[in-house]
Amino acid sequence: MKVTTCLLILCTFLPIIAYPQKPLLDSLLANKHIAGFEAVAIEKGKIVWTGYYGFQNLEKQIPVGPNTLFEAASTSKTVTAAAIMQLYAAGKFKLDDDVNRYLDFHLANPAFPQIPITFRQLLRHRASIDDNVDYLHVFWDANHGDPTIPLPVFIKDYFQAQGNHYNKEKNFYNYPPGAKANYSNMGIALLGYLVERISHQDFNTYCKTHLFQPLDMQHTGWFLHDIDSNQVAMPYRYSDSLHQYEPLGYGGFPDYPAGGLHTNVEQFAHFLIAWTNQGMWKNRSVIDSNAIQVLTPDDFNLGFHIWFQFATNKGAILYCHTGSAIGVSSFISYSPASKKGMIFICNGELESGQDWKDIINTLYSEAFKPRL
Repeated sequence: MKVTTCLLILCTFLPIIAYPQKPLLDSLLANKHIAGFEAVAIEKGKIVWTGYYGFQNLEKQIPVGPNTLFEAASTSKTVTAAAIMQLYAAGKFKLDDDVNRYLDFHLANPAFPQIPITFRQLLRHRASIDDNVDYLHVFWDANHGDPTIPLPVFIKDYFQAQGNHYNKEKNFYNYPPGAKANYSNMGIALLGYLVERISHQDFNTYCKTHLFQPLDMQHTGWFLHDIDSNQVAMPYRYSDSLHQYEPLGYGGFPDYPAGGLHTNVEQFAHFLIAWTNQGMWKNRSVIDSNAIQVLTPDDFNLGFHIWFQFATNKGAILYCHTGSAIGVSSFISYSPASKKGMIFICNGELESGQDWKDIINTLYSEAFKPRL
């Protein structure tokens, strides 16, 4: 099942001192039972290091390489946020607008029908929208290939009072919108649908046109049929009892704007470089700099929870997001002050906070070597 919180244990990092050593990471990843792994480091608008470890496919003995693609899981939410913020920057809506102005059905928390749900609340996971695991686990807990339910149908079935999977107790929290923060995959999926409603393009097409193509992310896509399936890493789960890796097949789920991106770290780094460079990629403005500042301001206390914020043990501000889905784990982060960032994606499941902390500390402690 997808991760429902960002792992706060990740906020303590070791000093940044040297390049990652392959034997060190090979040993660490083997200890965590990660089949394949790739990582990238960026600094001041450039890729300064990439690393590839283990296997894209254990059965076929295909190693992870520059062309290997992975499911990005919940780090995908940063891309969905960028899409909606492009439309915000274009003046298509205001953050405190009631989203009903843009939907083709009426949305309300049934316990608080008079309180509007806004874009700001969705971006901050404060819209009182719950993930009904009793329904969603069917999609999250097994890989079924590309989703067969179109996003508009899926959203309306879940949120519309007459929908086939509407449940006023399980689809919403029993507190008013804006009152509390609780991580919500369905809230982000709703943002993806709002991109469709406002742009008059389906979400997949919008992202291709306005993000992936201008950012030179030609091998990135929300669906398996949009990418080279021969390059996709097989998701794995390790069985302690059997002492072996179980291939889980290739997946997707209908709330795909919340976690269904397929990419590799170099392509994803194009997105992160633009995000840390005032929205610029190769001297082209792709994401409005004001929209970036609104979502990830210098004062991290004012930020939105699409990007979670931490202070390192050296006092630096760090924005990040983790991702976890069946057979995959991912991480994206950067420091607004230093413009240094890190992404990793792997076809294995990091099971504990300590697992995440060990890998991220190792990468951050060794990925940035002072230039001699």
